[in-house]
Amino acid sequence: MIVVTGSDGYIGSAVMEKLEARGIDIGVWDIRKPMLSPMESVTCVVHLAALVRVGESVKLPLEYYDTNVNGTMNVIRAFPNAKMVFASTGAAFSPDSPYAHSKVMAEQIIKDSCSEYTIFRFYNVGGGRPTNPEGLPLCIKNAILNQETFTIFGDDYDTKDGTCVRDYVHVDDIVDAIIMAVESPAAMTDYEPLGSGESYTVMEYVESHHSKYGKLFDFEIGERRSGDLPVSEVPFVSKFMKPSKSLKDIV
Repeated sequence: MIVVTGSDGYIGSAVMEKLEARGIDIGVWDIRKPMLSPMESVTCVVHLAALVRVGESVKLPLEYYDTNVNGTMNVIRAFPNAKMVFASTGAAFSPDSPYAHSKVMAEQIIKDSCSEYTIFRFYNVGGGRPTNPEGLPLCIKNAILNQETFTIFGDDYDTKDGTCVRDYVHVDDIVDAIIMAVESPAAMTDYEPLGSGESYTVMEYVESHHSKYGKLFDFEIGERRSGDLPVSEVPFVSKFMKPSKSLKDIV
C-alpha cells in the first residue's frame, strides 16, 4: 500500500490521478494528526503535505516549523517501514525563510530516520491547476479573473532585467518524476533537483504570457518580498526528471 500526504493539493491531486490509473492501492492521511499505532504494511509514502508560502512563513514561522517539521516526524512514526518520497524545495539550497529552513530540517530528519528515501527539491511548478496564491501562475490567473494589477516584487536584483530568476517546471513533468521514484529503488542521495534546467526572470514569464494570450492584465513593480531569493536554479537535473514541457506550455 502507498500513502500520499497532501493528496488534495496542487501536485498531490495530480499524483493521485496517475497512481489510481495504475490500479495502485492508495491511502491518504493528515500529517498534523499523530497516528495512534504505526502502519507497518505501508511500503511507500509520497510526502507532499506542507505549508509552502515563503512570505507567509516569515510572518508565521512557528506554524511552518510545526507543520513541516513535526508533520514529517508524524509521517515517519506512522509508517516506519515505508520508503519515503519527500517533496522539498529548491529554496533549500540557500535557505532564507522559515519555509526553506523547515524543509532543510525535514530533509535531515528523513536522512537520519528512514532506511529508504528519495528527497526531491522542487523548483517553480506551473501548469495544470495551481493552488499557491503566492506562486506566479496563480497570481497572474487571479489578476486576470479579478481585473487586478499584478505586482512584480522587486526589479533591482542583480539579474538581466532586475527581476528574480527561477527555473519553471511543468506539473506533469514533476508528477512523472514522483511516479518513477515510487516505482524505482530509493535514490539515497542528499537531494534530487526537479527542474526543467531552463531559467527565466519573472519579467520574461510575464512577457511570455502576454505573447501567448495578449495583454490580459497590467503589472506594477513593488518592493522586494522578504524571503525571496534573487536566483533559484537547478545545479543539475535529477535522473528522475525527463522534462518535456516548455515555458510556453506552462503559461
